[in-house]
Amino acid sequence: MGKRYLIWWIGALCLLLGILPVSAQSRSVYWERWDVTINDVDTSENRFRVTEDYDISFTGTFRFGSVAIPLNRLETIDDVAVYEDGQALRETRSCSDNAGTYCVFIEDGYLNITYNFFRSISNDRQNFSIEYTVYGAIRVYEGGDQLWWDAIPEEHYGFSIGESTVTVELPRGFAPREGIDPVESYGVPAEISVRGTTVTAVASQPLDGNDSFSLRVQYPHDPNAEAPEWQSGFDTQRTYEETTQPLINLGILALTLLIGIGLPLLVYVQYLNRGRDPKIGVVPKYLTSPPSDLPPALVGTLVDEKADLRDVMSTIIDLGSRGYLVIEESKTPGMMGIGSTSSFIFKRTDKPINDQELRTHEKRLLGNLFAGNAMERSLSSLNTIFYTVIAQMQADLYKQLVAEGYFKSNPESTRGVWYLAGIMGLLIAGAGFFVAIGLTDISPFLFCLPLALGLGGLAALIAAPAMPSRTAKGAEEAAKWKAFVEYLRNLEKYGDIGSAAAHFDQYLAYAVAAGIDRTWVSRFRQTNTYVPIPTWYFPTYIGRYRGGYHAGSPLSARGIGDFGSGTGLPGELARAGGGFDLDNVAGGISEGLESISSGLTNMLDSAGRIMTSTPQPPPGSSGGGYSSGRWSSGGRSLSGGGSRSGGGSGGGRRGFG
Repeated sequence: MGKRYLIWWIGALCLLLGILPVSAQSRSVYWERWDVTINDVDTSENRFRVTEDYDISFTGTFRFGSVAIPLNRLETIDDVAVYEDGQALRETRSCSDNAGTYCVFIEDGYLNITYNFFRSISNDRQNFSIEYTVYGAIRVYEGGDQLWWDAIPEEHYGFSIGESTVTVELPRGFAPREGIDPVESYGVPAEISVRGTTVTAVASQPLDGNDSFSLRVQYPHDPNAEAPEWQSGFDTQRTYEETTQPLINLGILALTLLIGIGLPLLVYVQYLNRGRDPKIGVVPKYLTSPPSDLPPALVGTLVDEKADLRDVMSTIIDLGSRGYLVIEESKTPGMMGIGSTSSFIFKRTDKPINDQELRTHEKRLLGNLFAGNAMERSLSSLNTIFYTVIAQMQADLYKQLVAEGYFKSNPESTRGVWYLAGIMGLLIAGAGFFVAIGLTDISPFLFCLPLALGLGGLAALIAAPAMPSRTAKGAEEAAKWKAFVEYLRNLEKYGDIGSAAAHFDQYLAYAVAAGIDRTWVSRFRQTNTYVPIPTWYFPTYIGRYRGGYHAGSPLSARGIGDFGSGTGLPGELARAGGGFDLDNVAGGISEGLESISSGLTNMLDSAGRIMTSTPQPPPGSSGGGYSSGRWSSGGRSLSGGGSRSGGGSGGGRRGFG
């Protein structure tokens, strides 16, 4: 029982210790009342005295208060005094945290007053008064001068205010004239009364955490008064904001809609007119044989409108199938016999280059693979030097398709133009957005224009891949080849593997161009179907291929080591088991094909990686609220300075810490 109570008390203590810091950190301020009095008004000298009286309830512990008044709509403030519960605090030149002191300094366009309480205040109520004299805040107009003061700024750190009264005591002879001199309040709703030279505005409801309260009083013009230097610029800006800017805003919004809708619509219209293929007749869903003699690289580029790396790789397989080269694979056992590493060598056959039979990209591949009189080339030797040939071959493919009438223009160039247009649109939009932020005085809606332009740029980027279009001839040819690829992809659905096995080598290059070579090879690995081994592929780690291929020799006579048709023989000699194929070459039904398919896949992956590798770079390169109160003035407007809120002097920030 004793242990249970001990554990209970420990838990309660831990809970209490956890709650206490939270409670200590939870602080709030509530202005029971915040009154502002403006008196000692000197209309000729453009000067008046402001007194801010606070009756504040503190929750938590506080040591100091802070006042920040913007200096942009007045000339200067001096003669500052601070009182706590009627007792004056002492001014110091340097701001310190000494109790009962305050300091005044100017920073970032604000006059700042920081005052330290006589003692820390914890969960208590206290009165404070802040007094200061303002110069150059009265606006001077022939129709009537104006005292416009933001008594309670929006920024009071989210704390509410229960009651507030703003009072202006004008000198004798300068009482607002009913029917001539307007008196208005802004921000929180208020009730305004004018009794002679005394104007009072009483907030008709509590102020929430970001409510403001301003009073604007017009009185008869003092001919001896001089307008402050800032007034002319302010009046010009306010006139512009209330007369010209709304028209500019409307124009900008209309232009934004025009650009934001017009540019994407223009892109779409261009796609409809130039990006779509012409309509063609009915094409079968699948074709069991190639619809034409178009090489696989051109087929792949025609179908997806892109000269991909796999299109270039298919050319290697196709040239092997047509007897121009042989791919020899060797394997090096790994450390302690674990795993192995493959290496590949391309070897030239004795078949001469026929300009009538070979296309531009094929001749470029052979010419760079076997430069000069070279008859063989290791794949590894192409590292960081062959990538330029790949780019040239891709350009060849585009040119051939355009020359043969399959495309209206180079698809890559078409995409490039639209990508460039989209990128330029986004870049201009981005730059325009930052420029618009700095020109908000002209219109707060200026940033909408670059956003609309950016939308057009984005539309161009999205549409760019779809902008290349085929001719009628190209569209029909592409549809037929898609039907053939559909057959390769779904062989079991549209045909039988046995008949397709006879074309394994012939169709492999097309499968590579279509990106389904792994699927194509794997189908035959899962059956007992006889699959002839490609004559151009020499896996030296299997059976009689160990002797490799002698570069420059004919494939038909010396293709596979010491067996083949043989010179002078009328045909191929029979062999038990039906000859060499991908299934029995390594002694197992699927083991041989597994090895060959892995080798082919490894070769294609390695070739794609090595042939596109590039050299490493050298080291070291690289406004306010709304009008809510009005004293009857016979419908007359104010003499100047605009009619909207957000233009008073004073304001700033008030807070405690």
